[in-house]
Amino acid sequence: MDPEEFQLKRAEYLDRLILKNPVVNLLQDHPKDKYPYFIQLFESLLQQRDEQGKLILPDLNAFANNSLGIFSDYSGEGAGSSNYLTYSILVCGYGYTSVFHDKMARIRTKYQLGETEIAFKEFRRGKLRAALPDYLAAANELPGFLCTIAVDRRIATLFGPHNDRTVFRRLKDGLLSEGLGDWDLAAVEKLMRVVHMAAYLAALLAADGQKIFWMSDHDSICPNEGKHGSMMAIFDRVLRIYTRPGVDYPLIGSARPFDPPSVEMNDLLGLADVVAGSVAQYLTKSDTENPDEIVLKSGAEKVFRFLGTEGIGLRKATFVIGLNNNDEVVAGPMEIAARIPASH
Repeated sequence: MDPEEFQLKRAEYLDRLILKNPVVNLLQDHPKDKYPYFIQLFESLLQQRDEQGKLILPDLNAFANNSLGIFSDYSGEGAGSSNYLTYSILVCGYGYTSVFHDKMARIRTKYQLGETEIAFKEFRRGKLRAALPDYLAAANELPGFLCTIAVDRRIATLFGPHNDRTVFRRLKDGLLSEGLGDWDLAAVEKLMRVVHMAAYLAALLAADGQKIFWMSDHDSICPNEGKHGSMMAIFDRVLRIYTRPGVDYPLIGSARPFDPPSVEMNDLLGLADVVAGSVAQYLTKSDTENPDEIVLKSGAEKVFRFLGTEGIGLRKATFVIGLNNNDEVVAGPMEIAARIPASH
């Protein structure tokens, strides 16, 4: 194949991986106030980006892909560690992941990573920091959508008036009455944010007949198998709320990180981890520091360089939900500055 023909074939391949005329209007069947405020905000953010011509979504049904993988991780929960709670979710065509895994096997060998977890907390490891550019480059070729939402910690809830902590009790009691688990008050808000975000993205990107698999990090919303099962029962219920008429998913599966670990699965989960951690750290520093003087943990600047560019297959969007001076909830895109923050 001559170079010109190769470039033509490549362009055709990449074009087929772009979702044409995406319909970002999953809340159309009922009055908007029947949906959680969090999802009203989320859909509005996606619609605004679409109207600006900045929302490019992957066609995860292309080339007969029959399953979606969802990989989610979160940051900012440690006391005093961050001013933002960050939720990062990767939705990818699971049938496309073999190329990514092949590249990662070579990257792990090249940098002698062994089974080292790719995670924000592991950026202290020199070998991992050295491997990050190649890892992120491999991720950029994976057909999928990486969406991150950072929420100001001062916002108690996005399922009612933002400072009304009695919402936690209502959420807890509602889930219990529906047979969906007995959840701690401290975990129920996060649970609902994560489940609704994952369900909305799955409904937005999945096609009729596709299977769905979701892996979430170990934490307060799925600390054990029992809670994980309850979380997935909630996900199944919420997914039906956002799913378009006539669309059906024959199988919905899930897992927590495997024990012993699966390097291949953790490499996908690691992408959400490093993005959530980097975004939370940057936004926390930006509250008190001059943006031109922000210094991040070494390795995080590479993540920002990655977030600031569109991938060949991977599409990205990062949003911030905060409070203005009038104590009102405001939301908008996190524009990744041309100048990448320094690292130490």
